[in-house]
Amino acid sequence: MKDFTKDYNLEELNIALNPNDPRHNLPPSLPSTVRVLDVGCGAGQSLIAAYPDRTSFGVDIDFESLQFGKTLSDRTCLVNSVAEALPFKDNHFDLVFSRVCLPYTNIPASLREMRRVLKANGRVWLSLHPFSISWEQAKRSSAKGKVYFAYILLNSLIFHLFQREVSFLGKRYETFQTERGIRRALLQSGFDDVQIERLRFFSVTARAR
Repeated sequence: MKDFTKDYNLEELNIALNPNDPRHNLPPSLPSTVRVLDVGCGAGQSLIAAYPDRTSFGVDIDFESLQFGKTLSDRTCLVNSVAEALPFKDNHFDLVFSRVCLPYTNIPASLREMRRVLKANGRVWLSLHPFSISWEQAKRSSAKGKVYFAYILLNSLIFHLFQREVSFLGKRYETFQTERGIRRALLQSGFDDVQIERLRFFSVTARAR
């Protein structure tokens, strides 16, 4: 395992465990009977910090992070998978959450999968990217990075207007989100009771119909 992977995931775990860290952002506390899935879980840091009282589930595309996560806790079940094709049966979870991961996926496809694995009246909790995140990254980037930022702008506009996305060179997705765009996408994916909070973070919750 690369030292970077270990160091990064340990730092993320420290953030998740420290409520005084300004980067600390976790889904709500819930009874121990609630079945939870983290989409884009990394090494399972959010699961370890928020739900240590149960066996919880996470998926991520980074196999090395998942391997490291299995050394951190024996109460997290971590699976190598993409958000657009979750390896779980229908109506399986009470809460599905995603901290930062969703902007790097095909959001409409990911939301449909989240809705599929959620029980009726289950909740989704999402931490998203406003425009400022992409803009700050673009200002520090190279010419190649600025070309990629142009793709993010176009893809974000398509998502805002039509709740659709296009991939970058057929390999990856990225967008920043607007309140209108994510609300419409959630409603179209089988959610209602959409609640949006824009304080320290851009957080969204919704209920599965």
